[in-house]
Amino acid sequence: MDYWLLLLVLSAILIGWIIGRWNPLARNSSGSTTGIFSDSYVKGLNYLLSNDSNKAIGIFTELIEVNNDTIEIHITLGNLFRSKGEVDRAIKVHQNLLARPNLTKKQRNLVISELANDYLKAGLLDRAEKLFKEMIQLKTDDMMAYHQLLDIYITEKSWHEAIDCARILYDRGEPDASVIYSQCLCEVAENAISQGKNKVARESLAKAIEVDKNCVRATLLLINLHLDAKGIPAAQKLLKRLIKLNPEYMELYINPARKIYLRGKESNGYQDFLKQQYQLYPSTRLAMALLEYYVEQNQIEKARLFLSEVLKSSPSFESFEFALRFLKSDPDHLSETWASLSLFLKMMHNKKIEFACSKCGYESHVIEWNCPSCKSWVSMKPV
Repeated sequence: MDYWLLLLVLSAILIGWIIGRWNPLARNSSGSTTGIFSDSYVKGLNYLLSNDSNKAIGIFTELIEVNNDTIEIHITLGNLFRSKGEVDRAIKVHQNLLARPNLTKKQRNLVISELANDYLKAGLLDRAEKLFKEMIQLKTDDMMAYHQLLDIYITEKSWHEAIDCARILYDRGEPDASVIYSQCLCEVAENAISQGKNKVARESLAKAIEVDKNCVRATLLLINLHLDAKGIPAAQKLLKRLIKLNPEYMELYINPARKIYLRGKESNGYQDFLKQQYQLYPSTRLAMALLEYYVEQNQIEKARLFLSEVLKSSPSFESFEFALRFLKSDPDHLSETWASLSLFLKMMHNKKIEFACSKCGYESHVIEWNCPSCKSWVSMKPV
């Protein structure tokens, strides 16, 4: 890959040299200068052909004098250093360019952008942030700079600054801005809840749902706030809305549903909810929740019949583990071997992958609203 990039740089240098030779203003150059240029050119080419890319880059860097005709070539060289992992050299090249007083506005913006990317690669986020802000001052509609700033703020967990960037992207109709904006609002809400600032949390969550009506995370957080305030009807209304808009996250709705129905003294309502949702969206978690509820309510025969159905239609680690616990009271159907097997199945369950990122395939046993691998928001789905 480096070989072809260097050939591209070499071609650009050659074209620039030919243009310079034919430029009337360049005719004052002495023949000796041209000879030096040609000798250095051949020397760099030899390094290139012998796969000594570092020496070749050094020759070409010295070969090209920085002027308005070669700025793009120097930028390309700096980018090549960065792509090779030589970030210090890339920074030096781009810093030298930025120090030149005769850059056009377009050239300055381009150099700032590349230098900011150098700083990002080096992990110097504060310096990168400063340059991206300067880019926005030079060009207020530079969406790339806003995106880069947003990524920096998310990495630093500076959620209020992230919200400011996300709001601008959202207002200008950038793709996926609504999702990122709403998730940043959720982060602020979670921090507020941990500090007991429920009013701030409610405002952030209401805005998150306004921005992205499909925001499962915001709705679940708001349901919990309503439950804490004994607002059961409001929580139930939000739960029904969630089920209608995002049924694929049904497994996340079980605990809120249990709180809503049992605190509202509607135990039969919770049972009906589980049975109805299991028929519509059968899953192991719904089955286990219904089995546990039957046992809690001492509805042993219903539990036995439903367990038999589950083991036949959709056997799983969880259902077998439940079966072993459930049969403990019946010594005729259980032995010490089964007890050991129950422990094994439970250990295997702890290693089970329950969520996967639809963007990059990252797997986890817990929900991650911001994928740790590809950093996509709301891309984790139950498997």
